[in-house]
Amino acid sequence: MIPPFMLRRILRAGSAGLESGARLLKLQLDVRSIVDSLAPRGIEHFDFGSEKTLRASIPAANGLFTAHSLARMYAALAGWGEIDGVRLLSQRTLQRAIHRQRGPGPLAVIPFDMRWRLGYHGVFTPIGSPRHAFGHFGFGGSGAWADPSRNLAVGLIVNAGLGTPFGDSRIARLSAAVLRAADARAGRRHAASRSRPSWWPGRAAQAPPAPRAS
Repeated sequence: MIPPFMLRRILRAGSAGLESGARLLKLQLDVRSIVDSLAPRGIEHFDFGSEKTLRASIPAANGLFTAHSLARMYAALAGWGEIDGVRLLSQRTLQRAIHRQRGPGPLAVIPFDMRWRLGYHGVFTPIGSPRHAFGHFGFGGSGAWADPSRNLAVGLIVNAGLGTPFGDSRIARLSAAVLRAADARAGRRHAASRSRPSWWPGRAAQAPPAPRAS
């Protein structure tokens, strides 16, 4: 368990955003359980912005990059592992990475269907979920995603604050604007779900398409 004094500090910093996001999504969130599941164990102080934290290797926690470099990495994923004529991943490896790892339904900590892959999840926006997109929205507010069916990649980096996708909707709103612009340029109707997004509780998600032949 997290020491009480540390838990109080975390709750003060993060609960407002989580609770506002819960109201927006009409979800029942137990903020204490969420914080306790995410915070490191056995420590009394942790600062994501400290030099020691930034220099450490913490899997899935302290990535450092520019928005352009993050979007470029996802551009390779949108190209089924290839960018600028250079193959970084085989199509088979990428297909395994984005294959859904569990059936639809809410989770214990995040109480709705995230459509988890191997580190990636589904993409949610105010206008629905593009069915073939996958990415990761980080706890600090940054995130990125790729959509091979559109040959599209998006990256967003924030430089301060504690914003989660539940309380800080910038990445979701930006994603919606990008989808509209990309589809308008391609001359096609926006293809994301126009009813309830596919990450909404109880709604089944569809699998991504098979890789294109190289």
